[in-house]
Amino acid sequence: MSLSFAGCSTEVDCFDHGQLEAAYNSGDADAAAANAASYGRGRTVGLNLTRADGEQDGTSEGYAAGHRDGYTAGYPGGYADGAVEGRSVGLSDPSACSTGAADGYAAGSSHGYSDGFSAGSSDGYDAGYGDGYDDGSSTCSSDDGGGSDDGGGSDDGGCDDGGDDCGIVERTPQTDETRPARSKDEQVCYDRGYAKALDNTAYNRGLADGKLANLNYQAGYHATYPAAYARGDADGLTDGYNAGYHHGYGDGYDAGFSVTYDGCYGGPYSDAYDSAYSNGASDGYSSGYSDGYSSGYSDGSDC
Repeated sequence: MSLSFAGCSTEVDCFDHGQLEAAYNSGDADAAAANAASYGRGRTVGLNLTRADGEQDGTSEGYAAGHRDGYTAGYPGGYADGAVEGRSVGLSDPSACSTGAADGYAAGSSHGYSDGFSAGSSDGYDAGYGDGYDDGSSTCSSDDGGGSDDGGGSDDGGCDDGGDDCGIVERTPQTDETRPARSKDEQVCYDRGYAKALDNTAYNRGLADGKLANLNYQAGYHATYPAAYARGDADGLTDGYNAGYHHGYGDGYDAGFSVTYDGCYGGPYSDAYDSAYSNGASDGYSSGYSDGYSSGYSDGSDC
């Protein structure tokens, strides 16, 4: 059975060779006009910039480009130097071994006790269940009082009992659900056409083209760009090296620390594991035996 629900809508076909497609094309055309207007405004602004504007942009953009290139060039060398220094310091850090040994002992104790308890509990349960079952069985007499009557059949309340329809009701469409929504669909298609054609870069493209065609602006731009680039490149080299060194040192230190840490971790872990396993197995056996005995006794005395 198929049910229909209010609020559901089908996909609007904006290419129906009719009014919906016309609405889509109208949105496309309006977006194209908006793009052209934005481009024109940007180009006008670019054409009206002065030499001073070009000098200012050449300074800022030249420095930014130089800093970016310098940073990229300086970072790898700084990282490599920092990693070497950091690893050496990490390897010789006196806290690395003591921390590794302490963590190894703690982890070994925890894991050993848990594993031992689990194994002992299983063994204890099996032993306790057998003893409990035997003791429980000994409480039963030879006459168990006969069978039991469960009171006959039962009504499971199924969908076929008493004409119950299980709450499924076929919905009858209302007459107002079939009314056309053409004007709404046309707006949907218009919006799609507009969004598809709209170019958010139009203004910036126009501005760039206007600057390129503006000889005064270009003269100022090229007068300041090279020197600004050189300053940015020098600063970028320093900043990139420093940032790379910082990151490399951190990674190298962690790597060196881990080598020493791991070397001091294994021995204490093994020693603590073995000792804790034995204690856990003993405690687990007692706990498991108690649980197993209770279960076995209950099953054995179920006469």
